[in-house]
Amino acid sequence: MAQYDWKESEPKWQAKWKEWEIYRFDPGSDKQVYSIDNPPRYASGALHLGHAYGYTVIDFAARYKRLRGFNVFFPLCFDVNGTPVEVRVEKVKGIKAHDIPRQEFIKMCSEFAETYIGEMTKQFETLGESMDPSIYYQTDAIYYRKLTQVSFIRMFKKGLVYKGHFPINWCTRCGTALADAEVDYAPRKTKLNFIKFAEVGTGREVMIATTRPELLCTCLMVAVHPDDASKADLVGKELITPMFDRKVKVVTDPKVDPDFGTGTVMICSIGDKDDLEWIMKYGLPLDKGIDESGKMTPLCGKYAGMAVADARKAIIEDMKKAGLLVKQEDLDQNIGVCWRCHTPIEFLKVPQWFIRSVEFKERVLEMVDKIVWKPEFMKIRIKDWINSLAWDWVVSRQRYFATAIPLWECDKCGDVIIAEEKDCYVDPTVTPARVERCKCGGRYVGSPDVFDTWMDSSISPLYNTFWERDEHLFKKLYPMTMRPQSHDIIRTWAYYTILREMLLIGEKPWNEVMIHGFIMAPDGTPMHASAGNTIDPKPLLEKYGGDAMRYYASTCSLGMDHAFKEQELVRGNRLATKAWNVMRLVGSACKTKPSQPSSMHPIDQWILSRFGALVHEVEKYNEAYEFDKAMARIEDFLWHEFADHYIELSKHRAYSEQDEGARFALYTVGLGLLKMISVFLPHVAEDAYQSSFKQHEGSVSIHVSGWPAAPARDKEGERKGEAVKEIVAAVRAWKSSKGMSLNAEIGAVEIVGPLAGDLISGSEMDMGQTLKAKSLVALDHVKLREIIERVKPVHSKLGPAFKRDAKEIVDHLQSLKNPDMKIVTDGVTLRLNDGREIRLSPEFFVVEKKILSEKGELDHIAVADLSVLVYR
Repeated sequence: MAQYDWKESEPKWQAKWKEWEIYRFDPGSDKQVYSIDNPPRYASGALHLGHAYGYTVIDFAARYKRLRGFNVFFPLCFDVNGTPVEVRVEKVKGIKAHDIPRQEFIKMCSEFAETYIGEMTKQFETLGESMDPSIYYQTDAIYYRKLTQVSFIRMFKKGLVYKGHFPINWCTRCGTALADAEVDYAPRKTKLNFIKFAEVGTGREVMIATTRPELLCTCLMVAVHPDDASKADLVGKELITPMFDRKVKVVTDPKVDPDFGTGTVMICSIGDKDDLEWIMKYGLPLDKGIDESGKMTPLCGKYAGMAVADARKAIIEDMKKAGLLVKQEDLDQNIGVCWRCHTPIEFLKVPQWFIRSVEFKERVLEMVDKIVWKPEFMKIRIKDWINSLAWDWVVSRQRYFATAIPLWECDKCGDVIIAEEKDCYVDPTVTPARVERCKCGGRYVGSPDVFDTWMDSSISPLYNTFWERDEHLFKKLYPMTMRPQSHDIIRTWAYYTILREMLLIGEKPWNEVMIHGFIMAPDGTPMHASAGNTIDPKPLLEKYGGDAMRYYASTCSLGMDHAFKEQELVRGNRLATKAWNVMRLVGSACKTKPSQPSSMHPIDQWILSRFGALVHEVEKYNEAYEFDKAMARIEDFLWHEFADHYIELSKHRAYSEQDEGARFALYTVGLGLLKMISVFLPHVAEDAYQSSFKQHEGSVSIHVSGWPAAPARDKEGERKGEAVKEIVAAVRAWKSSKGMSLNAEIGAVEIVGPLAGDLISGSEMDMGQTLKAKSLVALDHVKLREIIERVKPVHSKLGPAFKRDAKEIVDHLQSLKNPDMKIVTDGVTLRLNDGREIRLSPEFFVVEKKILSEKGELDHIAVADLSVLVYR
């Protein structure tokens, strides 16, 4: 088998595809549109293995639909906004965003992102992704940010936006607010500290366990469970907090877990969501113990100015010295962390802009039901998230590199001026308000805040469908056909997009959503840089090529996480080489395009019918985005039904005799199979198409040549063809078992059975030529007889059973002449030299039989209800 040279082929066809512009969306076409709301990749680094997988799965859908005749909208796009880029720039440059001039930092971020946009574009090309650069966008462009601002202004004017002064998630490292959906959870080992409170008046010690002693300065109340009889005498009393001497009241609350710690909980401002819930429930003040930079405030006394972790350590040491720390226990926690830098979040009361969302939960859930989710169980995830929401969406961020919030606020009374749509895009930190002073005499100051990155990402369906730019195209494209994404951003990108489009235009953003999983480390654990188990796809692409990586992606089930297996890339290369060689054989047999003859050999009809079944099956899987199942069927068909069986059975007619039926079947199945393969392995498919089919087909590329038509099913033909296939396979396996080459000549072959003649009628020549048999015929029946050729002792059983007599028994067994066949079931009686008779059951020997007919000695092979007789 010749070796396909992917290193030469893949770059060649990537350049040709770009030159031919075959992936270009045609806005003027009457073809049905298949639009993909492609995830704009963050421009914060090169593609990792998960991206290589995820975008390739999306490309499977694009290529399949393009072959089905759709006008495919599949944009090349990048997300060039927000915290991901800022965090990388701060790390690379060794700076903090707030330490340098705003515009200088924004410029750094923009330049940094542009370098990765070029690198990732090249990576997409290497992977063979068929994204369309003619509908390119990036989210930091003026044209995109303008639309974000316009959408915000519309929502503001509808009363859907407000400024609130509530506790919110805060990242002290990034110095910004976070929405609930941007809070991840990470395991942490910490200490549970058992500390002494004192009852007011009596001085009685009350022990309370806490993981955050640094928040004692904001302790507002103590709670116990109402059913905890052991704490009943504390209820209504006041306690003194250690170190800070604050008086706090003891109350009962059913949310307290009596089995955790001491069963007594201190409520602080604000340690976690439980604290927040209690503060709201009891109307407690929001004392600020930690500031926006993660330092302790003056409320913390001598610990003011310390970082949270340092203050915790210092307070614990001081309590030890004061005898206020009773003990410490190890504790495993799951804590909220920033989705980008993984710093533990705090709850701080900082004024922010919010979009009303909680009040629309039921409407969003109704919209979710109007969308098809693939896999379907992913709908449960988004519904669970929506049902869990308790707070509106905080959309303001205290960062720089993102879309500016287009408003100005009076520095005296807080009155707001919102930008005019016609003035967008506008940066209010640069452009002054249209009115300098407020009626109260205050000055309008531009908002320094920017939008959450999901404010930009969540309008991608509106941008892609030309909302507010081209009404004709908007009506043609909206809603989009499909949103592909990974399962980790269901609660952000999927949810926010549905919410925003519902509030803006009252319709669903897409007809369906395709959710893929993660690629894990080979041992099945998540890949993290901190664990040292991340896998860079670049060396893999250099070693195996784009089609091999795509093959790996095609083996992964939709919606599931998968451990990476490098051997699948090796298998992908083997498949590419096999496909390439098979198509070379087809091309060499079909120098001209064959026509379908009026009559065909049964085996030709069989492969056409089987191929028809394959087309329908692959269509079903592709439509459901079950690409792993589609690829598995294609691969099995190529290797076995087409190459191992059909080509072997028909090649003598196709090549030597130029039989038109064989050539037609070879060409039809070969080209159709190649088109199906092209969805997954586009480079090798293009290479084979150009060399073997283009001169007959005319299409500039296989990727615009159309999906194969399914030949009509012939169930009776399939039944007969399957019998022929199984008979030939069985005889070839028999040859291998005898140490014979598959091309070795054999004697006569008889297919025996009542239906044998019907099953192989018309295929005798194909079978005989393939098996290299002197003759091959079908018979209703043949009279056979068996004789025992040799009796072989089972030494491992004779020795232990007969000890000293074993050798003599072996000699007698080996010297038996023409024994009766009954010994196989009944055993044999032997007379030893000393006159004793020994009865041996069949377990002590093995018989080798010989089968004979009137024509001579033969081997018998059972194939279903048939007997295949091979004469020696």
